[in-house]
Amino acid sequence: MLRSISAFLLLTALAGKASADNIPDIVLEYASAFAQTQAADKQPSATPPADYAQWFFQGLTHPAGAIVTQSALMRDAYTKGQEYWRDHPSQRTQIMAGYGYRPIERDGVWSRGFEKSVFQPTDADADAGTWWINSFGGVAWREVGLVAPNSVYERPRVHIAGYLSPKGHYGHLGAYEHEVLVTSGAAEKASGH
Repeated sequence: MLRSISAFLLLTALAGKASADNIPDIVLEYASAFAQTQAADKQPSATPPADYAQWFFQGLTHPAGAIVTQSALMRDAYTKGQEYWRDHPSQRTQIMAGYGYRPIERDGVWSRGFEKSVFQPTDADADAGTWWINSFGGVAWREVGLVAPNSVYERPRVHIAGYLSPKGHYGHLGAYEHEVLVTSGAAEKASGH
């Protein structure tokens, strides 16, 4: 289990998820409330809002996930993020925007391989380039309507909807400027002549 937690923390650090520069006001309120409970319990009161915001984002983007940790900060922030996602569906786009993620819908080509999961948009968008692609919440691809390519030679054309990250370092070794968290998708129909 320790290995799983260490791998998760390493992946989180490499993925470059939540930016400390972009902390939504509601998350700052939750972090402040948490810090006050810690002060009341005579616990160390050093609750960096950026740490809280990062774990809130993890919970927000993994609404069905679980966290195993002894850190009260991580547990509180993660569960508050999950609750926020469930309890405020009309605020999802706004809270994701607070972290720099914007809703997108695109057609493109998906390729996978060893330490690779890449989406290449087929439009001439200014954000063109390859994006690291992941299912929202890390759920199985079938849960968002897609079937993952089985080999490096399989490159399906897909239509996706989800959230596009701000510029940063995402994916394996932070090699991609953007990631897209897919909430729904479908394989494009092959055109026959």
